[in-house]
Formats: sequence, C-alpha cells, structure tokens
Amino acid sequence: MTPLEKILQLRQEINNQLTPLIDNDFIYLDCPYYENIGDTLIWEGTRIFLKQIKYKCLYSASFTTFYNHKIPQSATILLKGGGNFGDLWDGPHSFRKKIIELYPNNKVIIFPQTVWYENQENIKADEIFFANHSNVTMCARDKVSFKFMQEHFSKNNILLVPDMAFFIDFDKFGKFNTIKTERTLYAKRVDKELKNDSWPSFIPQNAEVHDWPTIEHKFFKYAVADYIVGWLNFFANIKGIKPVNRLVDLMRAHFYRPQYIKDCIKFVNQYDTIYSTRLHIAIASAMMGKQVYLMDNSYGKNFSFYDTWLTDMENIEKI
Repeated sequence: MTPLEKILQLRQEINNQLTPLIDNDFIYLDCPYYENIGDTLIWEGTRIFLKQIKYKCLYSASFTTFYNHKIPQSATILLKGGGNFGDLWDGPHSFRKKIIELYPNNKVIIFPQTVWYENQENIKADEIFFANHSNVTMCARDKVSFKFMQEHFSKNNILLVPDMAFFIDFDKFGKFNTIKTERTLYAKRVDKELKNDSWPSFIPQNAEVHDWPTIEHKFFKYAVADYIVGWLNFFANIKGIKPVNRLVDLMRAHFYRPQYIKDCIKFVNQYDTIYSTRLHIAIASAMMGKQVYLMDNSYGKNFSFYDTWLTDMENIEKI
C-alpha cells in the first residue's frame, strides 16, 4: 500500500471510531508544551481531526497551564494521545486522573495511547480508579495495549484507534525533497525508552546519528520564546493571575506548534533512508515518502504499533 493510501485508510479508521463519540462541544487537554516533536505531531493531527467536528473547542491547555476551568457538564473532555498511559512517564498519567476526578460528570475520551506499567501495584490502583469512572472511554493505539485495557479496565469503553499524527497534512508546512540526498539517518532517542545503546549491525556506518533537533539543540528562536514563556509562567504562579496562562497557551499553539512541524519536515528532508527508534520520526518519515526501518523501543511499543497498523505500508518495515 502506498503512503497516501495508508494515510487515507488510517484517517478513515480514526473517523469511524471517534467522530460518533464527540456529540457536543469539547475541551482538549494535555497539550505538549515540551521539546518532543513527536507529541506535537499528535497534537497537530488531533487538531486537524477536530476541525472536521461540527462542535467547538471551549478550552485547551497543557498540564502546566491548566486551571480549574468551568465547563458545562454536557461538554466532552478530550485527553491527548501518545505513549504515556501507565507509570513509565508518570506526569501525564497523573494529570489525566486529576482531570477525571475534577469533572466526574463529563464524558471523557482518552485519545490513542500505548500502555506500559513497570509496577504491578500501580496497575491495581488504576483498576480501582477507572472502575469508579465508567464515563471514561480509552483508546489504545496498538493491539497489545488494547488487550491490556480490556483485561484491566472492563468497566470502561475500550477502542482500538490509530495514532492521531496520520491526520497531519505536511504539505501545508513545507514541500518534501524529491531529489535524492544519499544520506542516511539513525534516529536514536536519548531517553529511558532506548532499547540498546550499541550500534546495530544493520545500520550503515556512514549513517548520521540524531534525535529530534529540538532535543539536541537550543535554537535561538525558541530561546527567546522560552524566555517570554518563563516570565509569563513566573508571573502567573507568583501573582496568582491564572489568565496569564492563556498567553502561554496562545504562544504554544500559534508559534511553537507550527515551528516544530516545520522543524520536523526540514529534519526528515535531509535524508533518503531513516532507521528510527522513535515512533513519530518513523511515522512522519513514512508519511513523507522516505524509506523507513523501524527499530523497537525498550518495551515493545514501536513494533506493536507497526504490527497493528503498518505491515502493508510499502515504504516502512520493522528491523
């Protein structure tokens, strides 16, 4: 299946699963205000998907800018998808549970997530928590996570849904290279999800090794914006003027978000072939027509996603 055919197929699957659930105005929370471009791709794809919905967004924020916003009980709460359901990355998961507790009478939809727990006690605690919140619909983005959710959160509605990044229209942000560069990228993540730090034998020795550029470098354009955001957050927290957070939300939505996507395109466009330990470098590269070899992360997230959705996409394979 060509990249375009696969993209359209996955978009249709997302539409079929999620559109009927959003039957009122909504709020969207846990926007990614940090340097991992992959989560920004999820945010952008979700934003494009939600533009199709006839209902409107009443409020959006990150876990750092959120404050107890008054919303009608009829509103649906949408929580960002990604790879942080469980205890490996505790911050986002704790925030989700906080929101569910704050709005017990609202419908909540957790967008497509990969699940991973390292502690059995945390699984038991979440089983109890979500059993008391049957208003929550959980979306798994791979079959392993889907099975886990079905087994442990039987009181909740569980769906299997592709990653939201497939809704991105990269052409809106920049054109792809059609001229061969003869360059190869080894996209090697630098955090605790890296499976193996040694050089894999199947990667050419001349491959260039990088993580997301926003993680490797502090660009001047972001340094200036970070300085402004830092003072806004300081002012909001110290002075207690919570609406200042809305300025941060606007900067993140209208400056950082599109800039990060442009950085992604510029980064990927340098290479013909990509070996990636990061799922969203692989997804973006495959969507842009590159030859992609997907490597697994520390707990099987990448291969599980590939086995669920990408086995018939002609320009990506797991390795």
